[in-house]
Amino acid sequence: MSCPKGRIIAPRKGPSRGRGRLSGRGARGYNEHCVRPFRGELTVAFDASGVCGAALSRGLRRPRLRSFRRVPLVPGALVPHPLDVNLRRPEDVENALRRALDGMDAARSRVCLVLPDGVARIGLVEVPPGVAPEEYARFRWTQALPYPAAEAIVDVLPLGAGRAVAAAVRRRVALEYEAAAERAGLSPGRVDLAPLAALSALLRDPPAGPASVDVILGDAAYCLAASHDGALRVLRNRRRDAGVGEADRLGREVDRTAAFAGNGAGPLPVRVVGPGARGLIGELLRAGRAAGPGWEMDGGGLPVEAAELPWLGAALA
Repeated sequence: MSCPKGRIIAPRKGPSRGRGRLSGRGARGYNEHCVRPFRGELTVAFDASGVCGAALSRGLRRPRLRSFRRVPLVPGALVPHPLDVNLRRPEDVENALRRALDGMDAARSRVCLVLPDGVARIGLVEVPPGVAPEEYARFRWTQALPYPAAEAIVDVLPLGAGRAVAAAVRRRVALEYEAAAERAGLSPGRVDLAPLAALSALLRDPPAGPASVDVILGDAAYCLAASHDGALRVLRNRRRDAGVGEADRLGREVDRTAAFAGNGAGPLPVRVVGPGARGLIGELLRAGRAAGPGWEMDGGGLPVEAAELPWLGAALA
């Protein structure tokens, strides 16, 4: 799939209104900065179902999507997992990546790689006063990881008021994706996580009303983020079962997440982004719930729904 001229993204208002990063392996190394907007002109996103390439231009106001292409992967070629090998058929992934980038008028350096949900441990942390969020996240999380602390890449999305979203990825998992990109002729400048990218964009654009739940879908996993009075209260990460009855299961998980956040057990407005977002929104609406996409493309310009791309809100922020 490809598109010639993408238009600027437009977040959705109301019940359906809907940036993150894991520091890249460049000269400054991992874990030296917090989550920030995408900087590179070329963004490459991986997930189990396909590889996406997006070329961005930087204007005086906001980034613009110049071109986009998605190439599907055969089932089993890429399996997002926090511990095991992810690229089960690396040649297939690399060939898909080359096809996705074929003809794109963007430099192959300063590339941002977006890793899929399912490869990282993600959650909220309470940061003591006077402590850097990334340092505290590394201290807290590496004690409970199922691999040596030296293998952990830790990054944070600061939320203010002593709270942050922390993410930890096993180094060799991240290097799998970087190595594939390098073999495809790219020079990665940074590595991001799709759920953190989506969450950062959604949190910057809260919906109307005192409470809501955001659903961030990946092919293998998903995140549920419940906000109350403008603050993120609960963040849950789950493996995804996209089979029959998914909407019912996710509806129950949404209500459970809202209850954990102190929002009661009643249905709340839901914003959805990620692969399968449109179908899930339709199922939730038919069930009588208030649901919609986290963002849309102003005037179109994409061969897929903008909300199907969980990293897009951050890329065009």
